[in-house]
Amino acid sequence: MWFVKKKEYDFYLAGPMRGYPNLNKEMFTRVAENLRDMGLTVWSPSEQASYLKLSFAQCITLDLNQVINHCRKIAFLPGWRESLGANMEAFAAFACKKEAIQIVVLGEEFSTSGIELVSMDLSHYLLPYQIGHDRRKFDPHSCPVEAPNTDHS
Repeated sequence: MWFVKKKEYDFYLAGPMRGYPNLNKEMFTRVAENLRDMGLTVWSPSEQASYLKLSFAQCITLDLNQVINHCRKIAFLPGWRESLGANMEAFAAFACKKEAIQIVVLGEEFSTSGIELVSMDLSHYLLPYQIGHDRRKFDPHSCPVEAPNTDHS
């Protein structure tokens, strides 16, 4: 029987996409570049061109597979707490006892600034349904990839 060694990455990037211009690709790309410059391997959902043709349910299924099976750690981008997908990824990472970090962007001009990696303990993180104030209704089978644009500047 042949065994294929699965590809492993140092980090999975989790963050908000829907509702952001160009699905927040600039943020994902810059953080991935910074991490790779540090010699780390990164799996970023924003680099998956096929995702534009998939539903949210299909994307999150692929994303959770990466978090659970292929990435040693998870890195959270600014604004991730407002993202349903990133919250699902946080829960999966917590359940699988993955190490988590929060990305802090240094400086005001993100295009020229670096990042700081801040250790994060997911056991202290409360998912939105645990807090009680965030009772969004969500149907993953009818969710568009890109929501109407809201100002996130």
